[in-house]
Amino acid sequence: MPKTVLITGATSGIGLATARALAEQGWHVLLHGRTLERARAAATAIGTGHITPLEADLGDLQTVHQLAKTVQSEHPPLDVLINNAGVWNSTRELTAQGVERTFAVNHLAYFLLTGLLRPHFAPRARVLCVASDSHKQVKGVDFDNLSLEGKYHGLRAYAQSKLANVLFCYEYDRRRTDDTVICAIQPGLVQTDIGLKGNTWLHRLAWRVRRQMWGHKTAEEGASTSIFLATVAEPPPSGLYWDDCVPKQSYASSYSEQEARRLWEESERLTDFRFIL
Repeated sequence: MPKTVLITGATSGIGLATARALAEQGWHVLLHGRTLERARAAATAIGTGHITPLEADLGDLQTVHQLAKTVQSEHPPLDVLINNAGVWNSTRELTAQGVERTFAVNHLAYFLLTGLLRPHFAPRARVLCVASDSHKQVKGVDFDNLSLEGKYHGLRAYAQSKLANVLFCYEYDRRRTDDTVICAIQPGLVQTDIGLKGNTWLHRLAWRVRRQMWGHKTAEEGASTSIFLATVAEPPPSGLYWDDCVPKQSYASSYSEQEARRLWEESERLTDFRFIL
């Protein structure tokens, strides 16, 4: 019986590289894309293995519910959930629920999808959240202005969402009462197109320059830690921050238990979902 993994944001970059590697190793890969057309194209590009394309706009919490319902009703229990999808936007945009889109896609979707699918986890399941060292760029979550109204900057929004990823993983680990493992992952600066989508021409140019100067990792290299943590025989230690397949310290702001509890409670409010472990 093959193991089953759901990978969000798997139509390009790190997600696609992760999906390809696991499909080649015989996994049943639930490959998520924003549209079914893109998910099907990614599955075709991989060209091998048992791959099921799925669609959801993770900026819309209603479609996150629909994605979880589809996975629960049509597919085996998940051995691994990889929360990989991410956005970086030059301009401030609100979702249908009135949440700043970067925070909604990069954090709230991780939080809600994990909570909805938790009853569908296989024993000793693993939850992997792709975060970033960018979380060091903010000292804390701006709870009084989560949507960054009046002081929006794409990098600030992205950094806040990545700090939220790490805080979520640590708080999940503190609350868990079962054998689920959760890990946050730093993939490094990778040659992907995240800085080219939905951004101004100036920010697209800046991303290209930055990528050429410092983004030396290929998508496959950026995916290596996700692949390692998904496939290593013994479950890795839970509640750690991983980089290049080894745990390391995250930045000081991510270790505040008070901040993590407040984020959890605020995430429950924004998603209208009671996340009980």
